[in-house]
Amino acid sequence: MDTITTSTTANRRLPKSVRPGSQSMGAAKLASLAACLVFSALSLGNGIDRQAANSPRLADRVPALFADQALIARGEAELNSGRLVAAYEDGVDAVRRSPVDPSSSALLASARLGLNDPAGAQRAFRVAGQMGWRVPLTQAYWMQQAIAAGNLTVAATRMDALLRQHPWVLGQPGILAPLENNPAGRAAIAGRLMAAPTWLSSYAFNVDGLSADVISQRAQVLGLLAARGVRVGCDMAAPPTTRLVDTGRIAEAQALWRSQCPEAGTAIPADPDFAYLRISGARSYFEWDLLGSADVGVVIVPASKAPAQQLEIHNGSPFIRQVLNQLIAPAPGRYRLSWLAATGEGKASNQALVELGCRQGPAQRLVPTAFGAQWHADIEIGRDCPVHMLKVSVLPGPDNLLLGSIRLDPTG
Repeated sequence: MDTITTSTTANRRLPKSVRPGSQSMGAAKLASLAACLVFSALSLGNGIDRQAANSPRLADRVPALFADQALIARGEAELNSGRLVAAYEDGVDAVRRSPVDPSSSALLASARLGLNDPAGAQRAFRVAGQMGWRVPLTQAYWMQQAIAAGNLTVAATRMDALLRQHPWVLGQPGILAPLENNPAGRAAIAGRLMAAPTWLSSYAFNVDGLSADVISQRAQVLGLLAARGVRVGCDMAAPPTTRLVDTGRIAEAQALWRSQCPEAGTAIPADPDFAYLRISGARSYFEWDLLGSADVGVVIVPASKAPAQQLEIHNGSPFIRQVLNQLIAPAPGRYRLSWLAATGEGKASNQALVELGCRQGPAQRLVPTAFGAQWHADIEIGRDCPVHMLKVSVLPGPDNLLLGSIRLDPTG
């Protein structure tokens, strides 16, 4: 008992730095701190490396110890810039560091292909394909190989797999050009689109930066799709339709709009009875654009036969105000343009002014004849321009104008 007490007391009087076990405890803390620092450094390095996969600008800042994804990102940037030797060297390093990463083999293979080593490229792409098909370079290569072999169905399947994972490829028309450039390839693409993959809406809608030729080819694919009963709808078809009109491809634009927008119909002008009139504005040139004005009141009212509608318009300003326009593309010939223009009591109203002219030229105001509240004017459409703008304006006055049923019918 005395021994135990003495020993304990002695231990209590020792300085902390030399107590039994204190040295090992301090070493453990230092070791733990060092481990935390090393782990943090590793995490930071790996984090920067992962970020470099999506930001090639970071690639050169990644320490060599961690530069796995950075090598691939930098190599792909070099490929895109045509620096093929540098891309090849990064590809070799990437394979050495990450031999089971399919992106490494794909980078090396692409660089070999660019350096005119097709045999070496194919060997590397085979390895990349065996390890994973989600790498865009690998999918694009085997898609091109299927095209070269004349197997467009397989090529379209490869394209489908590529776009499901990487829809941004749609903005790189050179990759899809071998398929889109020929009728059989477009039919194969339409076959894949029948399943409504996730990239269908982007294929139809996203036309920014694409040439008129590429948009035309995609419009043909969408036409084939519509013929098979699949429609993307008016909102999706509007951007390519608009671009085709703006580049002068009027017939193609009208065909696309009619095939993919169920509301378009085949009448000229489209939607003559305002059944689908939008107060928020037209989506394409081939539907009514309702123009707003602070001193013109417009109310959409039901017509006698649904789903037809009419416009009740009051022009409280002292000026003529345009309220509607639509682009029309009739074939040259003789036509009768007719419309309903009535007062609130159902009598004929001369407040509606109708004009027609080339889209880029002056419009001609028509001189109509009235039969009750129905008005018509006989006109001739020439070959002076491929597309015409139909405009409707309203004279000022105290009465409301009831406007509807605007039609263009051939007369011979």
